[in-house]
Amino acid sequence: KDPSLSVSGPKSIDQCAILHLKAASDSPRPPTFLWRCLNHAGLNTALQAFTASQVLLAGGTPDMPTLDFEYEIGVTATDLFGSVSTEVIFRVLKASAPAPQLFFQPASSGVTRSETVEARALTVFSQCTDATSQMLFQWTQVSGPTTIPAQYLGTISQLRIPGGTLQAASTYVVALGITMSDDLSKTSSSEMVISVETLPLVARIKGGAPRRASTRAILTLDASSSRDPDVSSSAAQGLSYAWACTLASDGAAQACRDTSGALLALASAASLEVPAGALSATTDAPYEFTVTVSKPGKSPAGYTLALTLVEQAIPNVELTAAGDGVRQNDGSFKLNANSVFSLTAACSATGTQTWSITPAVALAAPAFSLSAQGDLFVYLGAGSNALVPGNSYRITSECAVAGDVETVTGSAQQVVVVNSPPLGLPCETCLIDGDDSTCVTTGEPVFDLFRISCDNWADSDGGLEYRFGYEADGKVIAFDWSSASSLDVRLPSGTIVLVAQVRDALGALSGIMYSQVAVAAPAARRRLLSVSGGLASDAGNSDSGVEGEGGRALLATVVFDWTRAETLMTTELQGGNYGTLNELASSLILEADRQALEGSLTVTQAREQKDTIFTSLESAVAAVHEAQSMSSGYACTSLNLASAISADPAHLDSALLSRILAHVALLVSDEHATVASLLPDCAASALSFMANALHAGDASGNVITRVEEGVAATFRETAAGLISGQAASSTSNASSSSISRASFSGTEWAALSLPAPEGNGLVVEYALPAAFATQAALDAQSPVDVLLAAFHWVPEVGGVRAVAPLVTLLFSQNGQAVPVRDLTDPISISIPFNAAQRAIPAFQGKCVFVNGSTISTFGVTTLHTATGVTCRTSHLTSFTVVPADAAESTTPAPASSGTTAASGEGQGSGGETTTTPAPTTVLATVLPATYTQMVVSLPLSLAEFTSAKQDGFRAGVASAAGVTLDKVFITSVEEVTARRFSFRSRRLLATSIEVDFRVAADSAELASALAAKLDAGSLNAALAAQGLPEATVVSAAAVFENGAAQPSEAAEDTTPAPASDSPPLAAIIGGAAGGGAGIGLL
Repeated sequence: KDPSLSVSGPKSIDQCAILHLKAASDSPRPPTFLWRCLNHAGLNTALQAFTASQVLLAGGTPDMPTLDFEYEIGVTATDLFGSVSTEVIFRVLKASAPAPQLFFQPASSGVTRSETVEARALTVFSQCTDATSQMLFQWTQVSGPTTIPAQYLGTISQLRIPGGTLQAASTYVVALGITMSDDLSKTSSSEMVISVETLPLVARIKGGAPRRASTRAILTLDASSSRDPDVSSSAAQGLSYAWACTLASDGAAQACRDTSGALLALASAASLEVPAGALSATTDAPYEFTVTVSKPGKSPAGYTLALTLVEQAIPNVELTAAGDGVRQNDGSFKLNANSVFSLTAACSATGTQTWSITPAVALAAPAFSLSAQGDLFVYLGAGSNALVPGNSYRITSECAVAGDVETVTGSAQQVVVVNSPPLGLPCETCLIDGDDSTCVTTGEPVFDLFRISCDNWADSDGGLEYRFGYEADGKVIAFDWSSASSLDVRLPSGTIVLVAQVRDALGALSGIMYSQVAVAAPAARRRLLSVSGGLASDAGNSDSGVEGEGGRALLATVVFDWTRAETLMTTELQGGNYGTLNELASSLILEADRQALEGSLTVTQAREQKDTIFTSLESAVAAVHEAQSMSSGYACTSLNLASAISADPAHLDSALLSRILAHVALLVSDEHATVASLLPDCAASALSFMANALHAGDASGNVITRVEEGVAATFRETAAGLISGQAASSTSNASSSSISRASFSGTEWAALSLPAPEGNGLVVEYALPAAFATQAALDAQSPVDVLLAAFHWVPEVGGVRAVAPLVTLLFSQNGQAVPVRDLTDPISISIPFNAAQRAIPAFQGKCVFVNGSTISTFGVTTLHTATGVTCRTSHLTSFTVVPADAAESTTPAPASSGTTAASGEGQGSGGETTTTPAPTTVLATVLPATYTQMVVSLPLSLAEFTSAKQDGFRAGVASAAGVTLDKVFITSVEEVTARRFSFRSRRLLATSIEVDFRVAADSAELASALAAKLDAGSLNAALAAQGLPEATVVSAAAVFENGAAQPSEAAEDTTPAPASDSPPLAAIIGGAAGGGAGIGLL
């Protein structure tokens, strides 16, 4: 076929600008390009000198002398076989007035109705003036058959139109206008064409192909999943159905006949039912049932299922596919070697289910996961190469059932075709120096531009995308996927290894390609400075090498101009070039780290630079979030940078750390539901940042609580993208984690282990009791999501330093956290000691759970092992190990794993964290040895339970019990909420708090008398007198003496106590229990 061609570049330039145009072709070998100008002879002559994919005309473009004139530039591509592409015409206006340049990535967009349109505009300030200011943006619709909703035509440089918005078989034109805020006369605009393709009809028969069935059973074939992809799946599809049945006989296909010899009756409906005994058993060839779906204006589509019939009664097996595979018209699935793909086999009878694959592949290999019950087959392709690209495989599920005479077997098969990755020439990295004749691989840090290029790649599936990144000083920076085959990037100092990868429309990945450049500062010079804490400068250059925070120092080299770097960031931020800003920020973060390591920057200076860098990143993310234009790739890159900027704890003060925590919460919360889920590598970046935050923070700054909330949000958003049998795992020297999804019927979620962050072969693991599913009220019809995470660094809590990792274990189902508390059979969590403690003979530690700024052993017992401890716990939260003689901060009731605030809650607009002030009720340093304990629920939030209300609560309890105020202690307050899960609003429907309190007594007898007084009626009367709402008893008054429960004579409380794990409201609305983190009061 003739090569396809597209051109990208600015639609307008001014008198000072360069002109850079780039043509892209799908030819697998480098084509020859022919450039020309259709309406200006001088420019035509200049363009004929270019035969490569790019045109670069020098600043001022002297070959384009006519101002306020639109030049028509044409280009064709000729491949190795002489095939010539259709000429593409690209128009460029040369304006007389200084104006910013504007061009799109991609230059145009071709999508299907279900796909999201994502594009960004790159802006460049005019070189005719030094003036820069905030750029103002406005997207508008120029044309199209339907109106694009206004909320998708925003005021930032990025465009995002969700799938399902545009009409199929249509063309839309949108325009972006930009204006400089300090001079409204300086404007530019450009248009982008969005082509919405028409997709063919899709015919399907439920259950997979081919299959075995019995002549004795009714045969049901269901084609109701057939659809028109250009129509919403929830709308009527408007399809007509026609069925056909053939059987090969003497080499020819004959129409099927029933056992009486008559033609088989076939209905014209979505479902076909063949009576039992209507067809004879097959011999040499199977029956082939074909459904053809049709619709006016579209070509019909067919689907054929091969069916083998046997005389004996056999179980029916149906296959359901999930994951990355794409169903082909012949019923096969096309998937990539790196795909995640699963088949679930449903057997109509109880039997033994097994899997096989042809050609033979070792199913015991790590690339495959088979459930213990045999009903689930999962291919975990990433990095395995277990399935060979270009090959086809037949996966068979068999279900063997013991019959009265013999074992009978039913089966179903699925063919998968492994997609081949794109092909092309190796990518290379060169300095952009205006000379394309040689590739220069050296340059100056940050201020020189390098171009990573992947030219002349092709694939039969089309839709090529490219991803670039680099590694410096052991740190990896990865950018978003883009249709652009090159990236201009600024790099930090050092030997930099650049990486590139290409994927096709179905996601098949090329190998990773590497290139290397050497980046170093210009020749050094020496001088003597007087320094007073900030960065010194001389003739626009910032010097470094300061040995102290002040005084005189000999600076060995003039290596970097941080002021100039800050100007670059400001320019990209004002220009709305948020992707480019991320690329620039990555190099500046690593440059600051390297200079701090070499002593060129002091710790204070490095911290100041990172604060400045983060301020720009923070502003960009807030703008994208507010515009509801967050893409998965942009969020992922931003999380990667959050991890990089926080890697050195010395470079973070408490204020900066708090801002980055809010920033990451904004990225992972997906408040506007623009990101379907966090990809595993994005989750790894988020959890890496959480580890860095724990390293840099302390308990007094509420860091642990905010990290726990971030971990829970990361868990929820990542699990949403997993299929049963899949796990997203990451390990570093700071943390290790696993987020997995397993079918309820399997046992994979009942126990799990992962390497401890410190390594050395040690593991963190858990095991659930047999009754866990019942006690935690799990839904037997839904997969179970599990997060197990271990963080090496734990801030000091209450003056106590942990001697083991901080371990978090969470469960969820259907996007909702599973509350785990008050288990009668404990969960076992094994945690190894840190190396220093393992080196001490007979070192003893104890398990504690961490609740914000406190630790406690409430509900936790400790079993010692050879390398650490096993925590046996009745509830779930975060656990660690402290020295056995360490004092507890307090003994609060733990917040359950279901009470972590949902993303977006507790967060102000723009990602600012709103923190509820801790209540100020004062507890005695030593709690009473003998007391009555009770738990009640109040219809208040934590924020509403102010100090005054706490004092009123204590006064009410004292009045009801007939004791003085100093006898009443509030030991913990926990917020419990029921919510309707909404990706957009996550709106809370009910909020309450559970208050755990004690009333001191001098003896067990007096405590029993107090318990008798604390019935629901008396307590509520006393609380009403204090202006408090009615309380509901959660746990009736109980008597304790020296920490042990005693028989109580308290009157039985008849007030119904709601189950905290499953609020009735949540059950009614189809939600699940949730809530906010509990707090212990001091």
